[in-house]
Amino acid sequence: MNLKNIVKIAVFSVIGFVLTMGLGYATGALGVMPSLYLSCAFATIVVAPVFVILARSVKVRGTAFLYFFLIGLFYTLMGMWPIIIINTIAGILAELVVGSSENYDRGNSKVGLAFGAGMFVYSLHPMIIVFFFSKSKAMLEMMGADYFDFLRNFYTPANIGICFVISIIASIIGAKFGSYIYNKFFAGRNKKSVLG
Repeated sequence: MNLKNIVKIAVFSVIGFVLTMGLGYATGALGVMPSLYLSCAFATIVVAPVFVILARSVKVRGTAFLYFFLIGLFYTLMGMWPIIIINTIAGILAELVVGSSENYDRGNSKVGLAFGAGMFVYSLHPMIIVFFFSKSKAMLEMMGADYFDFLRNFYTPANIGICFVISIIASIIGAKFGSYIYNKFFAGRNKKSVLG
């Protein structure tokens, strides 16, 4: 992976991060309960084309990992340090889904599915933080003990199941949507295009 590819991944990661944050705030405007059920569902669908365009443009192994890792790093810089751990796992899973490096350049759905898999892991971050990082002093100061108590009460087995189903559906839709947008508008462009 050369410097040009790293810069491109960084730029697209910033775009993905901003869209994910913005859609997260928009979902939050629906209320606490809907935002917990939907978590990153809208972001998974809307941001998928950004990722697929990036991956199919760079065509280098490690793109998926670096994309998710950088988004985790951006959250860490904002004080949400558990996200870098969660997104590292998301990036590893995304790379495993892509499979061979040739899949970054093939017209199959592996890249879209990789994004969906990574976003599925990322979408679980509220419950992962509650169950694994609620004892962290930094997290308690940031989110508050009362909010952690609310989240612990919210994440019953039934609600966890609903969140899982919504995240899986959003991941599948996002994977298909990302691949569709790339194939419809960007496939076949030569290497001298804006993204080349």
